[in-house]
Amino acid sequence: MRFIANRSELLPILRRCSLTIGRRFESREMSCVLMEADAKTNTVMFTARSKGCVLQIRHGCRVEQEGKALLFAAVFQRMLELFSDEATTVATDDRRIEVRNAKSAYEFALMDVSKYPKADQSAPEQLLDCENFSEISTKVLFSAARGEGTRPQLKCVRLQVHDGRFSASSCDGYRMTVASETAAQDAPLDVLIEADVMKTLLAVFRGIPHCKIGIDDGQALFIGPGLVFTATLASYGALNLDTLLSSFQTKSALQLDGAALSAELRRIGIGHSAGASVILQTAGGVLRLSYISADKQPLTSVSEVPAEIDTPLPKEGFCYNYTYLREAAALIQCSTAQICFDSKGTMQLCTEHETHILMPKRMPQVNATTKKKKKAA
Repeated sequence: MRFIANRSELLPILRRCSLTIGRRFESREMSCVLMEADAKTNTVMFTARSKGCVLQIRHGCRVEQEGKALLFAAVFQRMLELFSDEATTVATDDRRIEVRNAKSAYEFALMDVSKYPKADQSAPEQLLDCENFSEISTKVLFSAARGEGTRPQLKCVRLQVHDGRFSASSCDGYRMTVASETAAQDAPLDVLIEADVMKTLLAVFRGIPHCKIGIDDGQALFIGPGLVFTATLASYGALNLDTLLSSFQTKSALQLDGAALSAELRRIGIGHSAGASVILQTAGGVLRLSYISADKQPLTSVSEVPAEIDTPLPKEGFCYNYTYLREAAALIQCSTAQICFDSKGTMQLCTEHETHILMPKRMPQVNATTKKKKKAA
């Protein structure tokens, strides 16, 4: 095999391949990118894979000899980053593979290509246009569950086209996010993808807002310019989040500027620790934010955000996980948001394109102790 390509064109390809492979792999071969050179079409197919996903990128260049070879993706990427000239030659003989630039050359022993899994040849019957796919999906990734001991459905992102809307949703059992916009095509779509795979997919598609989606034999194909990302669909059924949304009963409501809320939450939580809380209360046309850290000697901070209060909160307010609320506020920071609460403190944040539901938590012990002292006085 021998091909010559421009460094500036190869580098983005290898970066996407490295993102797909990640840092954990089952074998030496799985840490590599597979290169398949075709002299008839003057193209090279680059393939990278990890658990649950495969990336293939076809690149046009000068192919002088057909063939295929494996090369460590991270090493290849680093070489390209260090090269100063454009023309880059990749060539193999019976024993080695060489990557050469005008001033540098690297040689590696050949690896057995037969040990690299073959990519399935999928052919979806229909491809669905999804504009702003990356933007919509990124908005919900943060509320998918992580870690062991969690129901697998909660560690997924659901993609749907229904009633003329393209939507992405996730739920970790404590919070739920739905983001949507008008669908480019009103064709049915309902797939469940593991959050780790979705995270990789979004990293690969960074800077590529538009894609086509096709479904074939338990796989979802995400097709962008010159690349195809294949994700294995989750085998379990998705949670019915529509019931949670439709059953929400508003008891308190207010409207405020999302950017102001997000900024104040960041400000009061400077140096915050894990497990910190924030208590929300309404008073005199403002939403009061009271931050309480989870330390033995809690750090506290208070701020206020102007708000149009339709129905005030109970006097004692409601308490939420600080990190969860800050992440939810980041979702709405570019919009005027409506925030509703049910009688138990479950919160619903809504904008034109996003809905987020967040469960309350118990008041911090420090707050309960303070109340007891006041009563004693």
